[in-house]
Amino acid sequence: MDKQTIDYSRYRILVVEDQPFVRRTIVQILGQIGFRDIAEADNGESAMFECIRVNPDLIVCDIDMKPVTGLQFLAHLRASTEAANPRAPVVFLTNHTESEIVKQAMALGVNGFVVKPPSFAALKERMDRLLGGR
Repeated sequence: MDKQTIDYSRYRILVVEDQPFVRRTIVQILGQIGFRDIAEADNGESAMFECIRVNPDLIVCDIDMKPVTGLQFLAHLRASTEAANPRAPVVFLTNHTESEIVKQAMALGVNGFVVKPPSFAALKERMDRLLGGR
């Protein structure tokens, strides 16, 4: 793959994470990567409203959240008729390596995983892989 430069500022990104500190960290890393249009949600329920409101090009989402988990959010998003882009790429943040959760996520149409806490390199590599093909 050639080293084309991605203009991250063109993309709208949604960060869904219930822990404020972790969410701020992810938002900071995405800002360092070059994203400028970053929306935030603190659980899967508010994430659905944000998807309808901001129509993100890409979603970075935690799996373990209450009351609505990342898996429930992804299922809801993929089945949504209100969201402008129900097929928006979703990257799960996880400390899970349990194959059951990975299998469920794959079945729901997740586009990738990044291990928590995410590093700049891991997040950038995943974003590049998803946005490079667009």
